[in-house]
Amino acid sequence: MEEVKTNITLDFFRISNLLNRYGAKMVSEVGLTSIQQWVILRTIINRVDISIGELKEEMLVTKQNMTGMINRLQQLNLVTLFQDPEDKRRTRVKITEEGIHVYEQLKSLRNDFNAQTYHIYNDQEIMVLSDLLGRFVEHLKVE
Repeated sequence: MEEVKTNITLDFFRISNLLNRYGAKMVSEVGLTSIQQWVILRTIINRVDISIGELKEEMLVTKQNMTGMINRLQQLNLVTLFQDPEDKRRTRVKITEEGIHVYEQLKSLRNDFNAQTYHIYNDQEIMVLSDLLGRFVEHLKVE
């Protein structure tokens, strides 16, 4: 069983490398420089507006790294920053119209990629895979 677990771990590393390769190609097609920028845009869209601290927690990066990524997105006019009305010490992030446009382009590329990638599974297998991977991520976040 230890050999199987090791193979799974190594497969995750290989999958990560492959997904990074495909993801980098997708984000470059819409003018982004990193997959993390895509994840940030998606997180902001899903949460409407979010604090930099909340984004940091979601992305599992340092506040310094998050601030740098947000500043680059702001320079591209994809997000805007504003002071939290309830806590003046907190900075919140909101997506701009241009950010929504870029995200919609990515969504189309993502949908094409998903169709090519996940057709080897049926809907039930996709749901099981999603559940297993989600549990694994949550477990590793605690470690």
